[in-house]
This record gives sequence, C-alpha cells and structure tokens, in this order.
Amino acid sequence: MPSMSIYQSLLDQATQGGAALVSTVALAARQSMRAEVQLTRNLSEREQLELSFRLLETQAPQLGARFPIVLREIFQRYEGVDSGHDDLASRPLRLDQLELMDEGQVQERVELARMLQHVLLEAEASLTELNSYVCALMGLQRVCPERNPLRPDSYVSALQQVMTELKVPTRVRATWLHHMASALGRALSAAYQAWSDGLQRQDVRRAGFTVIRTPEAAPTTSPGTPGRPARAVWTPQYRQTVLTLDKLRRLMAGELDAPADDPKAAFAQQFSREFESGAGNLGAAARAAPDTAFQSTVPAALDALQEMQQVEAVVQRMQQRPAASAGRADGRSAADAVRDDLTRAATSASQVLSLEVVSLMVANLVQDTRLLAPIRKVIERLEPALLRLVVIDPRFFIDRMHPARQLLQEISQRGLAFAAEGDPEFQDFLLSLQRHVSPLAVLNIDSVLPFEAALKQFTQDGDDPKIRANLSSQIHSAAAVLGYAEARNLRAESMAESLKALPELGKVPKEVSEFLCGPWTQVMAQAELKDPAKSDDPGHYKMLVSDLLWSAQPDLTRKDVSRLTKLVPRLLSGLREGLGLIGYPSTKTSLFFDVLMKLHHQAFRPPPKEEPLVVGLEEGLLGSQDHWVAPSEAKASGFMVFADEEVQETPQPPVVATVPDAVPVALKLGAWVEVQLKGAWQRMQLSWVSPHGTMFLFTSSRGKTQSMTQRFFERMLAEGKLRVVSEQASMVDGALDAVVHTAMLNSIDSRA
Repeated sequence: MPSMSIYQSLLDQATQGGAALVSTVALAARQSMRAEVQLTRNLSEREQLELSFRLLETQAPQLGARFPIVLREIFQRYEGVDSGHDDLASRPLRLDQLELMDEGQVQERVELARMLQHVLLEAEASLTELNSYVCALMGLQRVCPERNPLRPDSYVSALQQVMTELKVPTRVRATWLHHMASALGRALSAAYQAWSDGLQRQDVRRAGFTVIRTPEAAPTTSPGTPGRPARAVWTPQYRQTVLTLDKLRRLMAGELDAPADDPKAAFAQQFSREFESGAGNLGAAARAAPDTAFQSTVPAALDALQEMQQVEAVVQRMQQRPAASAGRADGRSAADAVRDDLTRAATSASQVLSLEVVSLMVANLVQDTRLLAPIRKVIERLEPALLRLVVIDPRFFIDRMHPARQLLQEISQRGLAFAAEGDPEFQDFLLSLQRHVSPLAVLNIDSVLPFEAALKQFTQDGDDPKIRANLSSQIHSAAAVLGYAEARNLRAESMAESLKALPELGKVPKEVSEFLCGPWTQVMAQAELKDPAKSDDPGHYKMLVSDLLWSAQPDLTRKDVSRLTKLVPRLLSGLREGLGLIGYPSTKTSLFFDVLMKLHHQAFRPPPKEEPLVVGLEEGLLGSQDHWVAPSEAKASGFMVFADEEVQETPQPPVVATVPDAVPVALKLGAWVEVQLKGAWQRMQLSWVSPHGTMFLFTSSRGKTQSMTQRFFERMLAEGKLRVVSEQASMVDGALDAVVHTAMLNSIDSRA
C-alpha cells in the first residue's frame, strides 16, 4: 500500500534524524546550564550544575548513538490495530504506585511530566497538523493522537530510557531533563512542521477530527465543590505548597513528620501551635509547648521560613484567621467549618496534608455525576466525620481495608448500579444510606468504631443471602458456558489453520472452504472436547473433510460417479449430524446444502466450456463474528447480538465489524458500563472475563446477565451503543488517583 510505504519512510526519517536532534538538544542544554551557573550564588547548587554540565559533555556522544535505537523500539510498539503506549513519561500515576516509589523515583516522574508538558506546549500547533496526516497514513478515519508514534511522549520516553541505561545519577538526570525541555520542544516543533509539509507535497489526505462523547468521571482537579464557598484558611498558592507529589508519598509512607531535631520542622510546628491554633485550643497548645526563648529566634526563624517558601502563605493564613473564626453563619458548610478549625489546630504536617487529601477526595466523589445526586449528597455530609477521623487515624490512606475507606467503597460502588432515581430499587438503597450512614455526620468522631458499625449495618441491610447465592449461581453457570465456548473456539481456530494448509482447499469453491474452516472446525472441536476417551477422531468428523473436499470438485467426481453416488448419503448424514452437535441454525444449514447439491449435480452433466459459478451464500457461514456461540449457550449467558444478525428461528452470534479507529478498553472486574438494549440504557457491572480475555459477562443490579465478545464490545463502543461508566473497580481509588494527579500538577508548577 502506498500509504504504508510513506508511513514507514516517515518513521525511518525520524529515526535517522534522532542522533542529530539529540545532539542539538544536548548542546542547547549545556549552554543553558552554563548560563545558569553564572547566575547561581548558592555553592552547592553551582557545584551540582557544573557536575551535570561536565557529565553531559562527556556522555553526549553515547546519548546520540543510543537514542535512535531506543526511539525505533518505541515506534515499533505502535504497530498493529491494538497498539498501545505505556511509557513512564505518559502514563498517569496512581496512588498504589506512588506508595511503592522512593524520593528519587518521584523526582524523576515530576521532571518527566514537566518536560513533556513543556514540549507539548511548544509543539502543539505543528503536532496537531502532523497527527492528521499520520493517522490517515495508518488507515484511520479520524484523528487519534495517541496512535501517532512521533508524538512527544516517544521522544521524552526515549531520552529517559537512554539516560537510565547510561546510569546517569537521578539528580543529574533531573537537571538534564529540565535544561533540555525548551530545546526539545523547539526541535520537535520544527521537525513536525517539516514532516507535515513533506506529506502535503505528496498529496497525503488528512484524517478528520471527531468530537467523542465520553462519560463524565471524577475531575482531576478539585478547586471546590459547586455551591461551596472558597476555603477561608488556604489560598490556592498555599495549597500548591502543601500538596505535592513528594509530600503525598511521604504521607503514605508515614515519613512526612520530620524528627524533632529538624530545626525548620520544629519551628514550623511551634509557630502553628503559638499562632495558628483556634481560640479553644490556644491554652492547651501553650501548656503543651516547651519553655523556649521564642522571641529571640524570630529573625533566624523567618530566614528558615523564607527558605521553605512559606512566609507569604503563613502571613496570609494569619490575616485570614479573623474571618475564619468569625463566621459559621457566613454560608460555609459544616465541612468547611470543621476543615478550617482542624487545620488551625493541626500540630503536624501529616495532619494538615491528611485534611487536604480527604477534602479533595470527597470533592472528587461529590462532583462525579456518575453517581446520582442523592448519593453524592450523603457522601458530602460524611466529610466532617472523615476529616475528624484522619487527624487521629492516618491508616485511612494506607490500608485499603480500613472501615471508613470500605464504607465509602460500598456506597460508591453500589451506587453505580443506579442510572436514574426512578429505579425501583434505588429508594430502598437511599433509605439504607440515610438509616445507617447519614448519622455519622453528627457524631463526635474520636475513633474508627462508628465507621465499623455503619459499615456492618449498611452491608447487612443490602445483602440478602438468598439473592446473593442465586446471583452467584447464575454468574457461575453463565461463566461455565462461555468458558467452554471460548475453549471450543480456540481449538477450532487451531484446526482452521491446519485446514488452510491443505492444497485441496484452494481447489473448491469459497463456500465450501468457508464451511470447513468455520462451522465444521467448531464441530470437530466440540467432538474432541466432549470425547471422554480422547480419541484421535471422535465421531469421524475429521474423516469427512477429505470426502467433502473430493465431492466438491466436479472435475473429479465426473470421473467416478459411482463413488459419488455411494458417498453422498453418508456424507450428508454425517454433515447434518455434526452441525446438529453444535446447534448450527437450520436456515444457514439449508443454504449450505443447496450449494453442495449444486456441486454434486454437476458430476452428472457434461463438463461445460466454462465452469459455472456456484451462487448460494450471500455472506460467510459464520457471518463476520469472531466467536461462535451455540443458541443454547447464547440463551444461558444472555449473549448479545446485533439486529442485522438476528433471525426468527434462533439467536445468532454477533456481527463484529473491523473498526479501525477503535482502541480496546482494558476493563477490570467490577467495572461498570451502560448498554443500549431495546432503545433504553441499562447499567451493568463486569462480573467475569474469560481465561483468554475474549469474552465478557456483565450483570445488572437485578441479576440479569449479558455477555459479549471483546470485539463485539469494541464495535458497540465505537457505534455509541455502549459506554464505559467506570473502568476501575473502585471509585474511591479513582478519587484518590485524581488527588495524585493534582499533586503532580502542583509539583510541576512549584519549581521556579
């Protein structure tokens, strides 16, 4: 294909130019570092810059030599329809990953994200144009930027990988990335524009841009819940200082509170006790504070605060204290008042950050419109209780089985089952929330016990053992049926590959070869799976293959009509018996036998001057679906079909069209989707995935099951008949991941 030739030529051009690009970027980085050295007064920072400069000067040749090789490897990851890109520079960071990282790894992620952001801003215009050309060359009808191998992510990831291979120290690597960002952005912007101009001269058409509707999910930033006033204690600038990726990691690891011998931390804690405690806590704070000469340490302390970049924030907090303490009647919610009071009374950095994380997590859940408004209101009312809890029990963040976290998980995940307040079961669910969960909002939380009690009562209220057992049995039965169908299909695929290697297959009409490689491989696979003796040819269905191939060639059957006459009854009987074994639809069976009989009749006639065309089947015998599911299996599992594949007599497998633009969605057990059934949207949860990932089983809140193949899922998604509501098995994890994203953005923006 000419387009693929141009596409490969473009990738080769990019690879070959990789060394020159890196050399240019490295030279610009060295010049940038040299200029910064002249302006840096801090001795340790100057030494660090000089070391980074010398190492880059030494390693530049190796960097340029290795970079094109790594870049080519990254380009190759985009090959194929199901290609994906999952490099360190571009994939989002989740909370569970952050918990396992050390300080150096966190620093690396921040620098990579900062560099990628800078490059994307620099090259945005030229990249947008190039995306349209590259996607067209790949055969896509619409622009999918994530499918373009030349995107900045590839270059940033290649740089990171080469630096790691060269064993460049973490701090040096971070310095390199920082000083390379501008040069890389300029270089890629120029390259993208040059490539686009070249493709335009070759008359390459551009793919179109399509606006894709996606379900609303938890926001990645949470400046405040609609209807809630701005916080009285923290300015946005101070919140950026409080919530950074490194501090969040240290909170998860229990390392945030500095030891007592750290003078900066000791001063910060003492300053908070003396000046930022609420009126009710001032006396206790004063009594708890050690007897020190605080006044004499003010100048040195202010220097320390200046170095910590918190002087302005502390002054602002002190100025805002009167307004904060003055008004519980100023329109603030109970959560706002509790959060502000707890913040002023906090005695450690971990308490302050815990309050911020919980507040953002709750805001993410409250703004998530996948949950109905009454459910979100209950979660919002829980915020004061959660705020009081995390001050005394930081295990909430690191223990997934923490009762309070489990309660939020139960509320949100069960709440996803309801798409409308008119659902008959929703009112019972809401009543259970109001009975067992809402009272937590007015309790004085001094331990986790109230959450344990609420969790137990709420789960018991919505957990009918009989219903649970019946649903479990239904899912197990459907999964067993689909698992068997998958095993049969995989075996049939293997048999089809063997049949395609037979020379005789190319000598028979297309309808016969399709039958053998389609329905008949299913028959042979079914016979093998059902045979307890594990014989070589149970049912003698494999033996019929050679007979069918011979009988479908009139030039051979004319030479031995008597053999054909004796063979036909046994052949037809065996074929009908085998097709009955898999429940193959009689309508398509009749069509195939009509084709076969026309071929047999030609044996009794003189050979024509030109071999007549056999016309009987307008489409393949298995349609265009990728998996065959028997009617009984489809009924037992709620197997979904498209309207254009349905027949009156018996359910049919789905038509699965090749959708070039479709990108597979990696669903996890517990994920929720909405499916359009008979004109109405129904919400369902992923209950089972087949061992080889080719089939999905979904269950509604009422216990109804629906199943489909992965390719069918992708076609439904592309046609707008299915939408993913939640890819994660936990909305709470998603809300906390959004907090990590906010911390990442704060970390990117925090560097001067």
